[in-house]
Amino acid sequence: MKLKKIISIGVVASMIASMAVGCSGSTKETSENEQTRETTSIKISAINTVSWAPVFIAESEKFFEEEGLDVEFTTPGGPKGFQAMQAGDCEFSMLSQEPLLIAQEQGMQSKIIATMLKSRIYGLVSKKDITNISQLKGEAIYGSDAGSAPYTFTCSVLEEAGLDPMNDVSFIQIADQNAGMQALINGEVAAAFVNMSNLPVMGDFEYNILADTTQSDQCEKYLGSSDFPAEMICTTTEYAKENPEVCQKVVNAIVKAQAWISEHSDDEVATSLKPSFGDLDEEIISEEIGWVRDKFSSDGMISEDGEKAVVDMCVKSGLIKEAIAYDDVVDMSFVKAVK
Repeated sequence: MKLKKIISIGVVASMIASMAVGCSGSTKETSENEQTRETTSIKISAINTVSWAPVFIAESEKFFEEEGLDVEFTTPGGPKGFQAMQAGDCEFSMLSQEPLLIAQEQGMQSKIIATMLKSRIYGLVSKKDITNISQLKGEAIYGSDAGSAPYTFTCSVLEEAGLDPMNDVSFIQIADQNAGMQALINGEVAAAFVNMSNLPVMGDFEYNILADTTQSDQCEKYLGSSDFPAEMICTTTEYAKENPEVCQKVVNAIVKAQAWISEHSDDEVATSLKPSFGDLDEEIISEEIGWVRDKFSSDGMISEDGEKAVVDMCVKSGLIKEAIAYDDVVDMSFVKAVK
């Protein structure tokens, strides 16, 4: 009996040892599989503003990683980043639609694969003693570069108030929007065009908001539609055609990020964005998110009506000569395929 018991114990011990070896081998194999999981490296030319927060959140919250993407953000962004994309130096570009539409008309083919915002976040702000747009008559103002979308918006605001942009105000040419806000603070202009998300950087300066397209009714009034999806991510038409799987992964990650933003507070979003925003104070980032939050797209979708509003604005401002068809520049197949 004792012998049988000893043999039985030995058999059980042997089985346990065998199982342990088997489990150990399985764990090692799984670990090796995880380590050798194929990843795709891509470059995205970046614009480090909260308008493109979903792209940066997709990186910081590891949604790109979940999709098997290794993302490198490159600079400069904007039109120069778009040119780099066209030259093959990066695969994707954060961009406003205007430069893309201009390039499209010139033969540089691109596809918009997702939007970040549902509409523009344009505004016109003034010094505190000006409370009505009509009071700008005879004043110097900053409205960005002549012919640009911000300039066209500023002219639209003036016209709606019964002013003639060419005769009733003086447009001051200044380097960029930050310089325009500084000119307002310094008293060099009576009003200035701004992206509303940038207002927190004006600090304690007292101003009045004369126009604000984060308000749907004003967006429709000044831009022609409450749906104006201009801030987007794009790739070349050729890349989208040859690499649909990669495009799908990029869009999957961005849509996950858009959902994440909607589920988290301004402060939480700011904390996640901080590594991508350099020296910008986290409190200011949080305030900027507060200005933009209601305009973030929830799904990256661009409607035909929304695209028409953007194109019509570009035609009106003279940026492009003729309207460009929706299907020529917009590819929502990836957004529609997100699960």
